[in-house]
Amino acid sequence: MGLDKNAQLPLYAQLMKEIKEQIQNGMYKPGSKIPTEIELANHYQVSRITVRRTIEELCAQGLLIKRQGKGTFVEAPKIYRKVEKENNLSFSASCHANGRKPSSHVLSCCFMEAEEWQNEFLKLAGDKRLYHIERVLSADDLPIIYEHIYIPERRVPGLQVEKLENGSLFKLLSEEYQAVESEKGRSTVEVGTASSAIAGHLRMNTGEPVMILTSYMNDCEDNPLYISYEIIAGTRYRISI
Repeated sequence: MGLDKNAQLPLYAQLMKEIKEQIQNGMYKPGSKIPTEIELANHYQVSRITVRRTIEELCAQGLLIKRQGKGTFVEAPKIYRKVEKENNLSFSASCHANGRKPSSHVLSCCFMEAEEWQNEFLKLAGDKRLYHIERVLSADDLPIIYEHIYIPERRVPGLQVEKLENGSLFKLLSEEYQAVESEKGRSTVEVGTASSAIAGHLRMNTGEPVMILTSYMNDCEDNPLYISYEIIAGTRYRISI
């Protein structure tokens, strides 16, 4: 559909409506790249200034995102997740609730000695060794979270970390270690910006906003179980606290 240069609605607003409809009807899917400013200007016979304003408005609305040196991409709808004291919801459950397919990729797993801030919660005596697991959590193959998990070795002896590759931590703990997470938990949320390393893992621009969610998880008997430290792509996630 072309743009009507005689209409009262400004050209940039008409172009916004056109691109929104193309996103809604699946012509441009989440994560896909849209045409360049020059291509859009030529196709719709408008100036690059008009196109640039359109893209800036759609980026501000969270529908598009610019990636330096790569182009402009369609953003996926934000995942809504409850992180409430009496009703925590896991990433996998949040994805399913939002009609998205969760997946995970383990980047590393190693032992470390619990630091003071970790031991304040985990209350370890004697053996203070933790598994430190790093992984990326995705929805419909779009990276959403860079996660650090800190869990005492004694809680998960002989851990087979490969089972977390596209697997659920909740399921692994409950099925293999009879450790069921409590729905109650304590979490803190901070705001930061993506480092170049994090941006690479989450397919973001360096310096883009991220949320940092630290969760202190107990088991159903109210014993400390593990700590997760999540760096979340800010434009792809919404949290209820």
